[in-house]
This record gives sequence, C-alpha cells and structure tokens, in this order.
Amino acid sequence: MKNFSDTDYIKSEYKKINNLFLQGKFNLVIEKTKKIIKKNPNQIPFYNLLALSYRETNKILNAEQTLNGALKINPNDQSLLVNLGATYRVLFEFEKSEKCFNKVLSINPKNIHALVNYANLKRETNKFNESIKLYEVAYKMDDKNPIILINLAGVYQILGKFEISKKLMEKLLLIDQNNAIAHKILSVVKNYKINDEHQKKMLSILEKNELKEYDKATLCFAISKSFEDQKNYKKSSEFFIKGNDIQKKIHKNYSINDEVKLFNKIKNIFEKTDFDKYPNFANNKKLIFIVGLPRSGTTLAHQILAAHSKIYGADEMVILDHFMQKNIRNINDKNIDFLFENYNGVNNQKLTNIINSYFDKIKYINTNKNIILDKNPLNFQWLGFIKILFPKCKIIHCTRNLKDTALSLFKNVFEVNSLVWSNNQDDIAKYISFYLDLMKFWEKKFPTFIYNLNYEKLIENQTDEIKKILNFCELNWEDNCLNFSKISNPIKTVSVTQARKPIYKTSLKTYEKYYEYLDIFKKIESLEKIT
Repeated sequence: MKNFSDTDYIKSEYKKINNLFLQGKFNLVIEKTKKIIKKNPNQIPFYNLLALSYRETNKILNAEQTLNGALKINPNDQSLLVNLGATYRVLFEFEKSEKCFNKVLSINPKNIHALVNYANLKRETNKFNESIKLYEVAYKMDDKNPIILINLAGVYQILGKFEISKKLMEKLLLIDQNNAIAHKILSVVKNYKINDEHQKKMLSILEKNELKEYDKATLCFAISKSFEDQKNYKKSSEFFIKGNDIQKKIHKNYSINDEVKLFNKIKNIFEKTDFDKYPNFANNKKLIFIVGLPRSGTTLAHQILAAHSKIYGADEMVILDHFMQKNIRNINDKNIDFLFENYNGVNNQKLTNIINSYFDKIKYINTNKNIILDKNPLNFQWLGFIKILFPKCKIIHCTRNLKDTALSLFKNVFEVNSLVWSNNQDDIAKYISFYLDLMKFWEKKFPTFIYNLNYEKLIENQTDEIKKILNFCELNWEDNCLNFSKISNPIKTVSVTQARKPIYKTSLKTYEKYYEYLDIFKKIESLEKIT
C-alpha cells in the first residue's frame, strides 16, 4: 500500500496520468484521478486533470462540479479558476466565466493562462478589440508562445487584417517549422504561385512523416489549397482526399447513422404538431436565422444583411444548436419532446423558460440594434423548434448547386470534431439526402415561414435578389447591403477571405475543375434525379 502523503509518489502518479491525458485516454484518466482524489482530497492538480477529461468526453457539467468542489478546498487556486472559467465559456455562462478570469487576474495580473482564456472568451462573444488587448498583454510576456501567436493571428484574420496575421504565423514558423496550424492559417491568406517556397516547405515536412495524425491532416489541407491556387486541381484533390482519409481514421467511431437517427427523431416529434395552436411568445429583440448546408452561401448572405443599419450580424452563434444537440440527440430522452409534439397550455411556462434562457445567453451582445442575425447553417435541423419558440423570426434558407456545395465541404477543414460527416464522400452524399428530405418536411409544415435564397441567382442578379431578401425581412433598401464588401464586418468561418470580396462569379460550377478526381459528383447527380 502506497503512502499517499509521499510527495515523490504523487508526482510520479501525476506524471503517468498526465501522459495518459496527452494520449487521449480520457476515461482512464477519469478512473485513476477519482481514486487518488478519494484517498487524498487535497491534491488539486488531479482535480484539474479530472475536469479537463470530463470536458474532453463532453461531460461538461461533471467538469463544473469537480472544479467547484475543488475550489471549496482552495478558493483562490488560480489553475482551478482558469479551468472553471473555460468550462463556463463552453456552457455559455459568459458572466460566470468572466468573473473567474477577473478573480485570477486580481490575484495575479500576469497569469498568462487567465489572459489567453479571457481573450478567448472575448473573441467568442464578438468583442474582438478587447480580445486583442488581452492577447497582446500575454504576447508581450511571451512572444514565442505558439498558443498566443495562433490565437492572436486568428482574431486578426477574423477582422480581415490578413497582413498582421501572416506576419505572426511567419514568426511562429521560424520558432517551430512543423507547426501545422500555423501553416494552415498562413495558407488561407497566401496566394500561391508556381515554385512557391512555402509550398515546398510544407511538402518536405509532410514527407518526413514526423507529425501527429491530426497535424498531418491539417497540413494536407493547407497543401491542397496551395495547389488549388496554382490551378493544379489534380494535386489539390490528392491532398484534400488524403487529409480527409486521416480525419476519417481519427473519428473511426463516428457513424452517419447518428445523423439518420437524429433527423428521424425530429420528424417524429413534429409529424402531428399543429404550429398554429402555439402562442406568440414576445421578446423585444427580433431574430433572423440564416440556415442551409454549410458552404452554401450562408456567410455571403450574412455579410449582405449585416451591412444593414438595423441588423447586428452575430455570425455563427452555436447557443441554440448546443441546446438542441444536448436535449434532442438522446433518442430515448423524452424530457423535451412533449413540449413540441402537441400544444398544451400548461407547458407555456416551460417554453417561456427556454426562450428566456436563449436570450439570457445572447445578452452579451452589446448592441443597440434590435435585430440579431444568426447564421449557424445547421439550425436548419431545428426549424420546428424555432417556429414555436420564435414565431416572429425570419428564416432565410440558402441553397447552392449541390455539387459545388459537396466539393466545398470535402476540400475544406473545419473545427475539431465538427462536421465529421464531411470527411467522407459517401457520408456527404447521405447527409445531403437527409438534409433535402428534412427541408421538404419543413416546407410542407410552414411554407410561408421560410425564404429560399439561391446562391447562383444572387450571384447573377445581385440587386434584385437583395431587394427580395430585405422585403422578406421587412426592411428598407440600403446601398450598404449591395456594397457590403466595403464594410469590414468580422468573419469567423472558412469563408474568411472569400466573403470579404465583392460578389464574384468564379465560385460558380467550381466542381467542374475536380469532376474527374472525385466520385461524389456522380452520387449527387443520382440524388438530384431522385429529388
């Protein structure tokens, strides 16, 4: 029996468990840390490992409980407070998150972890200038820290300050030439010519095969983009196919059947719903939701509408999607279904509580504009819920040539663990078929609630199509909506460079350049014949 007061033993155990954490063996970390904490509750570092492992396994409330429990032992422990602040950020408890970071910085204004995490919070809540100030403070303390450099470059990229972002990543690559994220960020803002030195460097790093799998995938997408700039579409496709293959292996436990179950459950909930029976729940803020497949022109639609003087463009807000995923994904969980299947007046308060919770979460948006624009494309899944919760909102459904959409999904890399179905051509085709089926379902349920905005029509006839959008949203014409590219609204998505340009026709029928290299286009064509 080991003596748990033995400092050397505790250090040894911490090192072992931390290595397990770095290997991604989070369930094993949870098991081992709980045993140690049970025998010696005062070992604070193990609480942090336990909470971080809970977060990695999507048990966010367990993480919160663990950290709050540890803070009862030591209320001023800075590492606990930083992790709790980061956990509250994931839970969209932004005020609690800010309170944690402020407490740490009142104890130690030079706590670099608190500064970076506080900056992350400000970035996520669209307070970009405040975010930059915090990153800059951390940067002055450690100007070689890769996390600080990447985050600072990222926020400058969101704001369209590409040269600053580029210089930061070039600096990081002088420190660590193998940093795949730095190469990827740099590739976004570069326009590659033949014999580009940066392209050669990336190819050399990939050939050495010294990177972790995720970093290899990230680098493959960066290299693919460089070949696309050079109009070498064969090589471009080779590398984004390779990147997707690696991503698919990383997410080997994922099954597209999870999406089938979700979409079927949603349809079952609303099969017999009479939406007209639900009351109009009032709120002084108006909402516009832009939905559709990712890469279908949602960012362009957002930039056009966000240029209007009465609209605040909030970009992709994940609050509603997070709430729905949490409550609807569990096929056997009936706790929320009954609120939407059939109207019952006794449930009005519960529905009101959901609505108030949503607006409480978005109150961090500090704007005097009365219309909030949310362009999370995957909200197309939740249109039945949106119709009941926000009956006076406007829904703009973006559509685009499906082959162009499929290509854009497959050749771009997204945030970790998001859009996992986009890593496989068969899965993309299946997902698109589910999406088309669900949108038909919604159109039949409430045909006048949704405005269909076609990307190709918008490109070909900008003024008329923008007028139609504004008319649907009950807004007057403003020239800024046509000249949106002159207004530097933040962009958080993959379209960070394209959507800042004036509307351009080169994005039409892009799939033709890749047609001979991918199987997905024939799958989409078969799908189009059926639909």
